[in-house]
Amino acid sequence: MFRRFMCLAMLGGLAAAFGIFGGATAASASTPGGYSAGAVYQITWSLNCDNRSAACASDPNIGLGGFWGWVALLPANANGVQADNGQETVCAHPGGGAFHQSIDSTWLMISPSSQPGPVADPNGHYLVINDPFGLFPVPATMGHYSVSFEGATGQIQVSP
Repeated sequence: MFRRFMCLAMLGGLAAAFGIFGGATAASASTPGGYSAGAVYQITWSLNCDNRSAACASDPNIGLGGFWGWVALLPANANGVQADNGQETVCAHPGGGAFHQSIDSTWLMISPSSQPGPVADPNGHYLVINDPFGLFPVPATMGHYSVSFEGATGQIQVSP
């Protein structure tokens, strides 16, 4: 019961903070003084599986529950490295519980000949974020995307 309460509390907090539910828009692209100031992209996402009979419930990368997060993709530094900063939260059932992790990694843009994940970019460009949970490549074209696969449903917002 406590885990369910914590998952719902985190989901509500993320929804309010990032506007991922209820048709709200994503947070402003530049936050003065914040570590996302100067970001090339800001991305928020949620992916949830709440159907025990769906394929996502037994998928080790999704599982029953979900994960939510945001990341600011920063311009390349003097060495050409494109760094990012962000946060991810996972709430897995049964037994996995909820946990949170910071993202401080790298990212890159790709333009493959075929779609690399479940969400199509209208211009064929994708962002690969080296996050600890293995988020699939997301569209590089700004906008709001809905995703559904293996019984999981989610939202992605790509902002400047």
